Amino acid sequence: MMRWTLGCLLVIALAACSGGGDREYTYRELEQMARRSTDEQVNRPPPDTCEMAAHQSLVGTAGADIDQSTLPAGSRVICHQCSVTMDYRSNRLNIDLGPDGKVIGLRCG
Repeated sequence: MMRWTLGCLLVIALAACSGGGDREYTYRELEQMARRSTDEQVNRPPPDTCEMAAHQSLVGTAGADIDQSTLPAGSRVICHQCSVTMDYRSNRLNIDLGPDGKVIGLRCG
């Protein structure tokens, strides 16, 4: 009985370790798969951690007309050539104003 059990375990172990028909890839195919994976990771859009998508309608409006009570907590309106701290907060919405005082872009940070 012990030999039979040991033999079954050996057969199962060998079956699990066998290739099972796995395909072998060429270096060119491996390189293409790696390049595709890298391109997907590089071109992935950043996560919207600061509710930026919900406020895209602000682009083009005057900075003075922005109702800051409708913005997420901690948001800031940054005038053109104004100094701001460079600390990064992923949940902070930054609203950038152009030289004409209109919103030119939004970003998290």
